[in-house]
Amino acid sequence: MLKKSVFTLLCLFFVIVGGRSFFAVEFDGFLRVGLEQYFLERPQINIYSRHLELGIFGDGQFHPIGTLASQSRFSAIPANMPLARLPATFATLGEAQSAATFFANSAPAWLADGTWGIFIPADYAALVGAESLPASTSRIALQADGQLVLISENANLRLQIRDSEGITNLGTRQYRGVIELARFRGQNLTAVNIIHIDEYLYSVVPSEMPALWNIEAVRAQAVAARTFTLHRLATRAAGDYQLCDTVFSQVYSGIGREHPYSTQAVRDTRGLVLIYDGQPILAVYSACAGGHTTNSEDAWGSPLPYLRARPELYPSPESMFWQRTITRSQINQLLNSANIHIGPTVSVEIITNDHGRVMQFIIHGQTGSHTLERENIRNFFNPAPGGGLRSRMFWLNTGEAAREVRGQRSEYILTANGLVPAPQTLYILDASGNMTPLTSDPLPLTSTFTTDAYYIHLSGRGWGHGVGMSQHGARAMADNGHDFRAILGFYYAGAELVNIGR
Repeated sequence: MLKKSVFTLLCLFFVIVGGRSFFAVEFDGFLRVGLEQYFLERPQINIYSRHLELGIFGDGQFHPIGTLASQSRFSAIPANMPLARLPATFATLGEAQSAATFFANSAPAWLADGTWGIFIPADYAALVGAESLPASTSRIALQADGQLVLISENANLRLQIRDSEGITNLGTRQYRGVIELARFRGQNLTAVNIIHIDEYLYSVVPSEMPALWNIEAVRAQAVAARTFTLHRLATRAAGDYQLCDTVFSQVYSGIGREHPYSTQAVRDTRGLVLIYDGQPILAVYSACAGGHTTNSEDAWGSPLPYLRARPELYPSPESMFWQRTITRSQINQLLNSANIHIGPTVSVEIITNDHGRVMQFIIHGQTGSHTLERENIRNFFNPAPGGGLRSRMFWLNTGEAAREVRGQRSEYILTANGLVPAPQTLYILDASGNMTPLTSDPLPLTSTFTTDAYYIHLSGRGWGHGVGMSQHGARAMADNGHDFRAILGFYYAGAELVNIGR
């Protein structure tokens, strides 16, 4: 009998919740997480373990097929060396290991059909009647203390491993569950962590929110992270893995980030998921909404009924206010890097919505203009020195006191004295204070015109896209007596909190 998990019911296509059908993908509670932060397309992956189990993961369990030993560590590398295969096959790794001792420089091989063989260097093939093998874009080799100990064809069944004590050390990180090694692109190695969703959340929740915050906020984070994960499973196209360990999915760092308080929050909310119209919602969140969340379409263009803009109940902390100074030459460099050619920057224009979030950032150049919209504004400026823009809730300083603009169009010319409001006729203000009308004719590219003295200065608040739950806002609600259910109900209005597996 396979071990039951709280998510066993998700293996069904339909789960009945409150008398209604809740659609779910086939899911046994385990995830495939691509470890892209440190183990994406690597020429070598080091595994710091002395006893390594090899096996096949299926039906929610790891089925061992053999064990390898080392004095210090294992290393996985692409097996690109010329190889030949001896004709004999074996039922177990132990039998293949015993037979391999009779052949110099040989290694047990896990074959495509799940049986065991012996591979030797191709140079020796004619001497022992071995069959030379064609080059492979999937074959992997394992070394123990620098000595070749295993080759996996990795054709139909990929090499899956775990430390015999349960926690596998890859490089400087440690992971629960099972590690799969594969050459997805036919060249270098990528590691995938096969892990139960609860154990995945043990790391995700404290990686996304401080574990020592008010427990009600951390519980809200646990539910949001679980819901976001299930939404990704239901909407992501089939691939080599379902999630990655970066902000493009959710930050996942293995057991190094686990904390007893956040682990307890995951356990306290086990099986709880937010749904809308029978589906797990896109439970996005950001660090701080700056006092007002925004609509999903204001960030990414697609409206979702449970991701609506609303003022937060409690003001944002002072630490979420920020400033940035960006020079004209930096803007020009960003334009060139993005293959946008509008000539040297002359002026900038912003258009905000009624709660102060910038919807369009228009850069006027000497020969044309370029409009940045929604979250592409932050994406464009993120490579800039100082970390780019923390949020799109910002306003332009124009030499006077910073003035927050809401629901307006504002255009400013870059000058050596900062920004000045654009007049009806667009002018260039040079370093000498002379105003020159901007025409379609190219302006002289003098050192004064391209100097870093021309800049824009921004003031803003908030951190992140501002859609869905504000983590600082959730903390403030918790500190003021609201429980995790109230927090989730506020930020994901209209979504229903259900238990899909308790």
